[in-house]
Amino acid sequence: MMQRIIVVLFLSMLIFSCKDKEAKGSFLQREDIQLVQPRIIASNTVIDSFVTIKTDRNIDGAEVFYSSDGSDPTKKSYKFSKELRISAPCELKFRAFHNTYKASEVAVVKLYKKGYSASAIKWHTDSNEKYKGIGDITLINGQKATLEYSNSQWVGFDTIAKATVDFDKNIELKSIDIGYLSDPASWIFPPSEIEVIVNNKEKFSFQLEPLAEVTDRAMMDFTIPINQMVNTISITVKNVQQIPVWHDGNGNKAWLFMDEWIFN
Repeated sequence: MMQRIIVVLFLSMLIFSCKDKEAKGSFLQREDIQLVQPRIIASNTVIDSFVTIKTDRNIDGAEVFYSSDGSDPTKKSYKFSKELRISAPCELKFRAFHNTYKASEVAVVKLYKKGYSASAIKWHTDSNEKYKGIGDITLINGQKATLEYSNSQWVGFDTIAKATVDFDKNIELKSIDIGYLSDPASWIFPPSEIEVIVNNKEKFSFQLEPLAEVTDRAMMDFTIPINQMVNTISITVKNVQQIPVWHDGNGNKAWLFMDEWIFN
């Protein structure tokens, strides 16, 4: 009789322990798991007339909120419904929320206004054989890439990139946006210097601030002021010649990846 009581007590304790662990496990799943970033689908990130933006909710019951003022979205921000139509350049931030899960990380989409179309581009240096984009016109075709450096809209260089861009007629050019990828974990660094020569006469040079540590992969751009009439312009984008000592690849040549030159 005593043995049966001991066995029953043992089984009761075991069942209670399992239920307790199950309850704790459920609590951890609800409270400590973070939602995945919402997947943002843009028809284009270079605006001609307008672009459409859609997103998916990564779990039932999740809601997506977005902001356009530079702040991270909260539940007091704009609530995303079905689709956005955007006609002006801006930076949008999206974040998913759920009543029982942690809010997601912020997903960012930057939209650019389509500028002047170039009539021709002549390359004076060659891109790497593996990363030629869609050919010579990749950087003037009005298409931005995705975050993945394997995307066909990226052109990769392991040395400087230099090209001359011509226009059908004189244009009043205010600025140029040089789009590039920063992904130091993959040995892809921002440019070190950008040089432009306007109408084969005036020369401008700009130094970019070097990275001091490994940062997250990001699509970035550098704006070059021009503010004059332009018929032809030469652009030289220099890569980091030697990866800095704080990086695992120190001493090697860095990659330079660009996805679009926008003439505003």
